[in-house]
Amino acid sequence: MVSYFTHGITLAYRTYGHGPSVVIAFHGFGRTGADFEVLTKTLGEACTIHAFDLHFHGKSPSYPERASTPFTPHELAVFFTAFLDSMTTKKATVLGYSLGGRIALSLLTTMPERFERLILVAPDGLKTRPWYRALAATQMGEWAYRRFVEHPEKIHLVVDGLRATRLMSQKMHRFLKGQTDSQAKRMLVRDVWLSFRSIEPDLEEVAAIATARTIPINMFFGKFDSVIKPRFGKKLHDLAPDVVSQENLPFGHVLLVPELGKALAELFPIPVP
Repeated sequence: MVSYFTHGITLAYRTYGHGPSVVIAFHGFGRTGADFEVLTKTLGEACTIHAFDLHFHGKSPSYPERASTPFTPHELAVFFTAFLDSMTTKKATVLGYSLGGRIALSLLTTMPERFERLILVAPDGLKTRPWYRALAATQMGEWAYRRFVEHPEKIHLVVDGLRATRLMSQKMHRFLKGQTDSQAKRMLVRDVWLSFRSIEPDLEEVAAIATARTIPINMFFGKFDSVIKPRFGKKLHDLAPDVVSQENLPFGHVLLVPELGKALAELFPIPVP
């Protein structure tokens, strides 16, 4: 069952499990909160997971005007603070997968007092991309994104050339082509990149806050992931070694699998009656 919460903006979410630990979960690009149902078997008695559909995804509204006026870290913090208040929940674990990891990292810097724990699964946001910020923040960049939606041929030629010269792995090549092989997918890339361009977490700030407040950060990576590589976690771990841990699972980028649930179950023991 899909529910909706509105506080300035509106998001759809699904709830899985009935345990005492509250988890706010964010999915990856092109996916929905339904992906977190796979964790119910191992976490359902220990956790109540509220899995949100990010804007432009699933049942949540799209807000196409946000390509010009992007979501801000403060705006998202106000929304999720209000959501936790509506649930009479003082603190929650925040779980972010891939694109959702960037949202989760940002929220830790803007509403840390509501964090019990941060779980990052193959997360975006660990590696800064100044070219992305520069492109997304300019009128020329917006024009380039819009042109790519209608005429992707030149970009695809560049991607194919990088693969042909072995400057890009086969897995990355397949990932990029698969994410942009239809106009609908290219529109999603444009809308998400432009509307979330202000959500760029500062890892030094994340580490400082997590250390000062003793907020555990548990990172999980796919050992064979060529999109979000396990080595991307090193900087955050080195910045806050007392609170950050990393575990590499024998998978690629697709990590919302039963095996992840088993690993997470160690963090959420089932309460004894």
